[in-house]
This record gives sequence, C-alpha cells and structure tokens, in this order.
Amino acid sequence: MHPIKLLPRFLFLGALMGPLFPGDLTVPADDARLSYSDYVRLSWVDSPVEPWKKLARFDRLVDMAGKGYQWDNPGTRVRLRTDGANVRIVLYYNEKHISTSARNPKGLILVDGKSQGGWTFTTAESKTVRAPERVEVKLPQAGAGMHDYELVLPYGDSVDVCGAIVDEGAKFAPPTPRPAVRLAAYGDSITHGFTASAVGGTYAFLLAQEKGWQLLNLGLGGRGCAPKDGTLVASVKADVVTVLIGVNDWQGGRPLASFRQNVEGLVKSLRADQPSTPVWVVTPLWVPGSWKPKTATNDLEEYRKVLRETVAAAADPKLAIVEGPDLIDHDPALFDAVAVHPNDKGFAMMASRLAAKISK
Repeated sequence: MHPIKLLPRFLFLGALMGPLFPGDLTVPADDARLSYSDYVRLSWVDSPVEPWKKLARFDRLVDMAGKGYQWDNPGTRVRLRTDGANVRIVLYYNEKHISTSARNPKGLILVDGKSQGGWTFTTAESKTVRAPERVEVKLPQAGAGMHDYELVLPYGDSVDVCGAIVDEGAKFAPPTPRPAVRLAAYGDSITHGFTASAVGGTYAFLLAQEKGWQLLNLGLGGRGCAPKDGTLVASVKADVVTVLIGVNDWQGGRPLASFRQNVEGLVKSLRADQPSTPVWVVTPLWVPGSWKPKTATNDLEEYRKVLRETVAAAADPKLAIVEGPDLIDHDPALFDAVAVHPNDKGFAMMASRLAAKISK
C-alpha cells in the first residue's frame, strides 16, 4: 500500500483542513483548481469543525435501509493537475455509511491516468463500524512538469473531500478531460463492488476503464428489482446503461410473477425518460451449486428466463440481453465465500467479457 499520513485526533479537532507546514498552499474543496467526475450528485456541505469551509460530498440518490449505501460512491474521482512536487489530498470519512455488516474503505491513486501496485489509500480503522476519520493521502511524486493526480473513491465507504495541499508556488491547469460517454451501471451488490479487494477490482470500474467511459455506479448491496429504479437510472442521463439484477430476488424467494411485474415496470419507467439510450440487461451470473439460500423458492434460471422474455417482448432495438453465466468461467475459485459475489479474478474476467459484448 502506498503510504498515507493520518493526522492525530487533536489536530482533527482543531482544524479539518489547513496547511501543515510553512510554505504549503491549501486548495479548498470548492476551489476551481480541484475537479470531480464520475459522480451521480455533488453537493457542498459545511465542515463539521469549520463551518465557513465547504466539503465536497457525493451521493447516489437512493439508499438501502440501515446501510447508508447512498453515500458510497464507487469510482467517483477527485482530480488535480499541477507541477507541484508534493501533492496531498485531504479526505474526511464521514458518518453516513452505517452498515454494520459490510465496509470497504480502500480507494485508488492514479497519476496521469495510471496506477501501480500499492497505490491505494484507506482508513486507519479497519473495523466495519468506525468513527469519522480524517485521512491525508500523499500522492506519488511524478517528476518535473504538469501531471494529473486523481483519487478514485472507495466502493464501500462514505467520503467527503476537504481539499488539497501542494507546494507554495505550484502551477495549476485543468486536468485532462474525462471521456464524454457516461455509463450508468445499475444493480445490486455485485455492481456496487462487493467483494472486490478494492474499487479498482470491481467489474463496473474495470468495464468503464476498458471502454473508455465515465462511470456512474448505481449498484446497491442487497437491492432487488424495483420499478421506480428505472426512473432513478434515467435521471442521471447516461449515454449507455447496464442492468444486472435478480439474484437477490431469487435468494429472497420473490414470486416469479412479482419479479416479472417489477422488471417490466423498471424498463417502462426507464424508457419513459430515456426512450432511445442503449440498455444492456445482464442476467444473473452463474452461482456455484454449493450456494443454496433457504429462502429461495425457484431455480435461478427461472429469473433469467423472465428477464429474457421481458426484453424480447419489449421489441426495443436498443434493449438487449447479455447472458451473465457466460461472463465468468463456472469455477468456484473465481467467486467469494459468499458465492454470488465474484472475487478479483472473477470480476476482471467479467469486465473483459462484458466489454466485448456491449457498445454505445
């Protein structure tokens, strides 16, 4: 892991954001020299200890009860272009992620669009339940000249941006533009990112990287198919949409007739606002036979069949099926102990194969 610097709590209590050493230059979160991309919604909130300063906060519009997953922002980017030799970005892991069962606070560091092994950041506290924490991320030195520095926020934790600290006298320029095409990836915990080791290993992030698209991750752990989510997906006005849903409906024993009604409702509500956007509906992935939820009442293949039939009945040339079981080899070694979730190797295979099947 690339080293990060955590300030003592007495400094946190005194100041959430400020120069640490003489000669440092502070760039506040709402300064135009910092930019943000790959987010669903950005808002400005008061610092909890310095209310005259603003923090950048991101959210995804809809939540899961008792989880706070609305405030997780898988793949959202904090961006800065400068010739400063020492670049630090200050984050505040806030109190919004309230899940007592799942958390992954590890984010990714990019310099000039690339990362290396160990270029990650995380919290000092590794427990699932944690107090708010201030984290200062020291970015790798990139040599002379202007460079793009980026943080990719974690998939399983809620993070605000306090600002950046660079050398006094550093020059700034707008970062290299992000791709114009935006992907909205809708789904459940698999799209959210669980149980990748970090955000850079999630299939949605890898898929967007391979296609050269921005990512708007709308995956929510534990989500089943809900008609109103079509309106949510349409509201972000993405250029291409993927839908991967159904495994929680299967695990929870949702009746097939109810699942069919919900899938039809989701497609209808999405198309009401985005009638011609390409939508790729991915059927649930292969699940090892050892995973047998007690509450499941039908075979998982029956839920895939409903998705196929719904897409076929729509007779929509921009609405297509991708067979999820084809995306990862049927090998338990590519899946987590919670066997509906791929591991890093499974996610990488899934992203590569899905990238070859979908287009704008």
